[in-house]
Order: sequence, then structure tokens, then C-alpha cells
Amino acid sequence: MPRSPLRMLDGPLGQEGMESAAHRFVLGGPFGAEPAEVSAARLSRFADAGGLLVETSHSYAGGRAEEAVGSWLRANPGTLGVATKVGHDITGADLPLARDTVHAHVRAALRNLGVETIDLLLYHCDDPERPVAELADTLVSLVEAGHVRRIGASNWRPDRLAELAAELAGRGHIPVASYQFSLAEPDPVLLGGSLHADPAVLDVVRAHRLPLLAWSAQARGYFARGEPREADGRPDPYDTEDNRARRDRCRELAGQLGTRPETVALAWTLGQTSVWPSIGPRTTDQIDRALQARRLRLTDAQVHWLRHGR
Repeated sequence: MPRSPLRMLDGPLGQEGMESAAHRFVLGGPFGAEPAEVSAARLSRFADAGGLLVETSHSYAGGRAEEAVGSWLRANPGTLGVATKVGHDITGADLPLARDTVHAHVRAALRNLGVETIDLLLYHCDDPERPVAELADTLVSLVEAGHVRRIGASNWRPDRLAELAAELAGRGHIPVASYQFSLAEPDPVLLGGSLHADPAVLDVVRAHRLPLLAWSAQARGYFARGEPREADGRPDPYDTEDNRARRDRCRELAGQLGTRPETVALAWTLGQTSVWPSIGPRTTDQIDRALQARRLRLTDAQVHWLRHGR
């Protein structure tokens, strides 16, 4: 009998229910922007390796990503849970988070994905003109309607995230926070409007005991390459003096441990409490290399040294 990711996701995400699962990686990728057979191969490899959750968005790949994931989910029911995000149009622009708009996007996501319930739904952005209580009520209404199981938000300012966490706690829900987070701390000016889980965000995450879905957990491949790489026509947001030093330390430790520097960096991220790293491998081999981080146990001293150099 196939295992049920829905049952596994019933526990407190990032706490005892999820920490004891096979692993905490979440699979992202260019679904809908690549041949279907390439997506299918990655999804199957991830599921076979014990993966639990695939991540996409209503806006990715010009609106085609959910359908691409849904095609595989229909052929492999009960194999992977699914997380998706709403609040962007197909160009990636923020939309007003009116209740009717959010509900319409969720109904479309359910059709695209071919599922009865979305395991994790995230606001892809904030709508600062709306009261947080209103946005919390919309999320809760989706749970009450049976459309989604878990709820949360991505790229919210720390003060608004704290308010959302408090509002949802009062309604019996612990939201999932979603931000860029890795050993490499990006230059926020070059990150393209997305937010990194900086100390202010992490203070909120810890204070409210929120699970953190860490996208770009591999810093867009920064630790695997030797030269900076532009992203969307902008300089590499990860190519800073501090991150170059962290990459050097990853290379040094990888040499001692007989592994790869990107594996060391991902093991650092995986070792953070209640963090679910989202990886975006393009090939099955890259999935295998990423999953090697599960077997790499870093000491507290190594974790501190990789980040701070002392």
C-alpha cells in the first residue's frame, strides 16, 4: 500500500510530526517550463527517495506549473503532498489579496493539480493595504471549506508576519513562513524584491515557533560553482565577500569529510531547527547529490564556523 503524504502532513509541520518523517526536503523546479518527461523523472526520483512535498505556484511558468505537477500527481496519487502559492499573476506581479480572488485562484489550483485538498497554501506576497486580520480570515476560510490543509505566507515583512502568526494562533492555526534562507546571505538589493530570512524574520519565526520553508536553500547553486552568475540580468546576489569566505570554508570542510562543498552548505541549512529546505535540482543526479546532505551530520562547532568563521 502506498504511503500517504497527507497523513504524514497532519502533524505540526516542522515539529514532531514532520521532523520524524523520511526527510525535510521540498522539491521545487521549472515545472511547466521543461519537457513533461523531465519533470516526471525528477518527481519520481524524489518520491522514491522518501520525499514528502513538491512546491509550485499558481503563477510559475506563465501559469503552467500547477498543471505540470498535477499531471504527475494524477498518475501517482497519494505519493507526494503539494504546496502551492497564490497572490501573483502569471508575470509574477503582486495581486490584491481580496477574498474572492484568493478563493478563485485556489479553486483553479485544485483543478490544475487534480487534488481534493492542497496540503500547504501560501500567500506568495503580502497585501499591505489590507488588515492582517482580513487576510488571516481568508486563509482560515479555505481550511474550513476543505480546500487546504495548512496555511502560511511568503515574503512578508517581519512585523506583518508576527501579526499574522498571532491572528492565526487565535484561530487555532500555526502558519508556515516561507523565505529565502541558506548559508549564503544574499544582497537584498539584488534579490529582486523577494525577502531573505534575516535576523528580524528569524526572531518572529522562533518567537511563534513557525516552521520555515526555505526556498533557494542551495543559494541558486552558489556553493557548487566557482564564478559569479547573473540572475535575471542582475549581478549574482550571493556573490559577496562574506559568502565567498563561507564558500571557501565549505570547500575546506568538504575536503576533510570527503564530500562536496554544496553538500556541506545544504547540510548546514538542513541542520537548522524546523527548517524545510526547498531544492530546485534540474536533473535526477542533482537530486541524488542534494539528498546526500541528509547523511552529513555537522557538529555545533562546524555549523558555527561555517557561518561565522570562528
